[in-house]
Amino acid sequence: MAVANPKRQRVSDTQKTLPNNDEDSASHSYSPRSADEFVDEHFIQNVSGVLDAASPLRRSDSIRAKRLAAKVFERLEALISKYANTVALIEVRQCLSEQNCAYWQLAQRTHTLHSTQINRRFAWGLTVCGTHVRACLFGNDDILASKVMDVATESGRKQFVTLLVNWAMCESQRLGYDPTIRYNRETGQWEIDVWDDESRVTHTYIHERTLFDISSQFGRRTRCFIASAKENSGEQPAPKMLIKDAWAPTEFPDSEVVRDELSNLRTIRDKLGADNALAGTYSHLEAGGVVQQMQTKQKTADDTTGSIFADIDAAVLEDVPARIHRRVATTPVGEQLKSVRSVDELIVVVSDVMAAHTAIVRRCGILHRDLSTNNIMFCRDDDGMVRGLLIDFDNAVLQSDLHDEQRPDQIGTFPYMSIGNLEQSSVKRTALDDWESLIYILCWLGTIGINRDDQTNVAPSEGQRALVQ
Repeated sequence: MAVANPKRQRVSDTQKTLPNNDEDSASHSYSPRSADEFVDEHFIQNVSGVLDAASPLRRSDSIRAKRLAAKVFERLEALISKYANTVALIEVRQCLSEQNCAYWQLAQRTHTLHSTQINRRFAWGLTVCGTHVRACLFGNDDILASKVMDVATESGRKQFVTLLVNWAMCESQRLGYDPTIRYNRETGQWEIDVWDDESRVTHTYIHERTLFDISSQFGRRTRCFIASAKENSGEQPAPKMLIKDAWAPTEFPDSEVVRDELSNLRTIRDKLGADNALAGTYSHLEAGGVVQQMQTKQKTADDTTGSIFADIDAAVLEDVPARIHRRVATTPVGEQLKSVRSVDELIVVVSDVMAAHTAIVRRCGILHRDLSTNNIMFCRDDDGMVRGLLIDFDNAVLQSDLHDEQRPDQIGTFPYMSIGNLEQSSVKRTALDDWESLIYILCWLGTIGINRDDQTNVAPSEGQRALVQ
């Protein structure tokens, strides 16, 4: 059953651009680049209201500070619970001229909706400006809006009522929910399915906590969860897994090298899996593949943006990039680099990570291309010893795909990019670019501190002085 008018138009086709401070996109239709800057102003205003009311409190008064913190977190929890069970958001304005503001405000609220619902694939929304109603579908790269349903007319009222009835009766996945991430009311836990393309088996994991939530409602929408296997036959607790969920592009411009994290992880596992010396120093693939959505009781299909937009005119989607929904489960689960306790531990972590990096380059032919403080992690054994861990092969590519005549794409984490990468040099990227990134990481840690304690101290710590020396 269709849940909205199939003859939808893009927001850019029906209205002018959303408010935008980016000069490059101010003169044309809505740009996803500006959407990365979306901030839930309502969220901030609510928190600011608590802070403003308590501004006379002295910082040195720990009791009052704790009460203030409790009020803030209470307000945050209230806001989160408000969005947790929301199916679709509505933005109402009095005048027809406020349509752009309605889009803008709805987009901000929808970002919060995505952040609080881990089982969201996409989201619906409604704008009501005077008597004009539009249904909005928030995809990965565009906001699509229906034609006007004018409730001042009989036909408009009929369309609007039909829309609401369809929303009330359709399947949950048509409302934007992901049935492969579901809440088990009996156990009170979230369950996450990971389909493995190789074994053709679905593995189910129990969600323990969300490690990384989407930073933007547009683009890859990467989420990372810490989970454990649902079925555990052994007496020991089930090992923890890192589950990464993202919408990867399926098409790349001619100027860019094709990136396939799942394929790279398989290659690394197959070629390095038997090397015990490297065990635990890189993300080891346990299961992974394209998320499967049920079409019928006996048939599934790959989850893509094409399946979401199946009822929309092809002409409207001409410029909308195609994406595919992938989910991978890897081990081990590491700690952030800022949790190391000393320079000695940092040296061990960096040594392990670069040993794994070198093996991946030489034996797998894969270049990581995104060394950063977020992608270098570590694990601590029961005896307190640390082991470095290299993660996130989103930007990794096969070295064989890099050619001299091809202009290298600028990619990676900006503060740690090599000079050639920053300047978009025509020189082919090599492992030396990643080693250069490591130098900048160490310089950064030597400046701000190697761990949380160092980074909160004003005076240089022993760790900072030792790293600089």
